[in-house]
Amino acid sequence: MQLKEKTILLVFAIASIGNLASTVLDSSMLNYATKPLLLLPLLMAWQSITLLKTRFDRLIAGAFLFSWFGDLLLMMVSSTWGQNVPFFILGLGSFLVAHLFFISAFWHWKGQRTGLIQQKPWLLLLFLLFWGILMYILWPGLGDLRIPVTAYSLVIIVMTASAHNLWNLLAAPAKSYLSIGTILFVLSDSLIAVNKFANPFVGASFAIMLTYIVAQYLIYLGAKGMRG
Repeated sequence: MQLKEKTILLVFAIASIGNLASTVLDSSMLNYATKPLLLLPLLMAWQSITLLKTRFDRLIAGAFLFSWFGDLLLMMVSSTWGQNVPFFILGLGSFLVAHLFFISAFWHWKGQRTGLIQQKPWLLLLFLLFWGILMYILWPGLGDLRIPVTAYSLVIIVMTASAHNLWNLLAAPAKSYLSIGTILFVLSDSLIAVNKFANPFVGASFAIMLTYIVAQYLIYLGAKGMRG
């Protein structure tokens, strides 16, 4: 690992610890101070090691960039401005674009090769089963957000399925990083939805941010490994 990358990722690690602490301490000030420093260092580290030379590099960078935008927008939901501006929908839209970038990156990397799910299409049913159960849980509480949440949740399922389609094409540990990372990303988004629309639970903020932070870092490692 290059010194510059290590230094940037140290900022990510410190910000991650600080943000998780903000959920335990229920400190909005600490949250505002650390959340903008989660995805920005990952984006900067990715740029430093790739120089964004290839289309794959740029697509992953786009995913991190829109994830950062999503973080900023969702952070504003609980602000005084959140009463007048639909930050949740805007944040949802930003993360949707991020997932579309991830999907495009995974399929671009695959090229003409045949992935695992393409070889065994029945595996897709496992992802769709999870999506169906999630929507069954969320549906009664979605109200006017049924269409955007349904669309978003389907996109994140396609994202992790696209990553798992690469399983037979990737070497270890990249495929494990990508698999666990995308699953945790889906879990984090699912926890947000369950907490907001179905059943609020104690420790939700900590669980959401822990799974999200680990997910993004593992995807970073997986994508790095995909570059060879």
